[in-house]
Amino acid sequence: MGSLPETSAERISRVVFEYASRIAAEADLDRLLELNAELARDLTGADRCSIWLVDERTRELWTKVAQGTGQIRIPLEQGLVGACVAANAPIRINDAAADPRFDSQVDAQSGYVTKSILTLPLRSSENASKVIGALQILNKPDGFSDADANLLGLASAFTASALNLQRLRKEAEAARILYREIEIARDVQSKLFPQHLPPVPSVEYAGFCRPAKFVGGDYYDFLPTPDGSFVFTLGDVSGKGIAAAVLMASIQASLRTQMLRPPDSLVQLIADLNRSVYNSSTPDKYSTLFCGWIDPARHRLRYVNAGQVLPLLVRGGAARQLEVSSMPVGLIENATYDQAEVDLQAGDLLVAFSDGVSEAMNPAEELWNDTEIMRIASRYSGTDVIEALVKGVDAFAAGAEQSDDLTVIAISIRSL
Repeated sequence: MGSLPETSAERISRVVFEYASRIAAEADLDRLLELNAELARDLTGADRCSIWLVDERTRELWTKVAQGTGQIRIPLEQGLVGACVAANAPIRINDAAADPRFDSQVDAQSGYVTKSILTLPLRSSENASKVIGALQILNKPDGFSDADANLLGLASAFTASALNLQRLRKEAEAARILYREIEIARDVQSKLFPQHLPPVPSVEYAGFCRPAKFVGGDYYDFLPTPDGSFVFTLGDVSGKGIAAAVLMASIQASLRTQMLRPPDSLVQLIADLNRSVYNSSTPDKYSTLFCGWIDPARHRLRYVNAGQVLPLLVRGGAARQLEVSSMPVGLIENATYDQAEVDLQAGDLLVAFSDGVSEAMNPAEELWNDTEIMRIASRYSGTDVIEALVKGVDAFAAGAEQSDDLTVIAISIRSL
């Protein structure tokens, strides 16, 4: 006696149990999506199943899974899958050729003959009104019914959940890579700051930097030269991460190399640096830079300011800005720069700082004003001005999040 024909309920139960263990054991998300497509196909007794995703950048629909064919891409509004995504509702068609929304081009290219179609939207697990794609089943011998659409509702929800999990895993991996990149950039940046400050007979000097984020774009350097001169720099590179850190390292290495033998012209040095940065980096990468050169034999400071916040000269309890300034380096290939000179006296104090000081903000989003910075600086003649300015910034910010890197350097002229 032969076995009784399998009922529809029995077939569905068999398929569910068959796939349940396979899906539960599958760790690879791409294979998990393929299993979901196979489950949807076998639950309805259809011939093929595809999982379509929305590509918002190109405004296209593309097949993440396409049984029996290669990847397909179509315009976002095209075909029955486009209509399903647009309406955020299932579409059931049992005579594909008679429906004007049916796109026969795919069949023409693949040689497949589509007769019946059931398409269900895949909704975001975070926002049910957002459709991220569609589950499409093709060619059930006796046609699709409303019961098939209801049956596949759970399968489509599970597919959407798997897609969301895949997205979250990719985002987590991207975050891990970014975190590693930031760690590398932080390490590079920390090594760019002077690790040791060798004593210089004519000056006392110090620097401080507190990045706003994990890694910042500010940098500073001090360089006593063989002829007894003293060079100092403070800059702010656009952007963050490894690219900014590499540019910082490049600028520092270039300046250090050229300053080992003091140049005849700071203007030419900065102009050469500008062309180098311009030609070796992308348009969004540039740096503000203050470069000062103290010549103790002539009791003089020569400097070029390439777009950096105006530094201060404190003398006799009064602070004034060093006002000559030019373009940042790396913005314009043939930018011109102006050099200025200032006579120095014993007891003078030079203070340079980044816009993390001058543009500090309080909870009301008000900016710290230059008058207060100059007032604080004018009370000091040594490097303890750095701590005073940092405390002043923090007091003004009153707990507001630090919006930019905070960097201060100070050079006190002892004797000349």
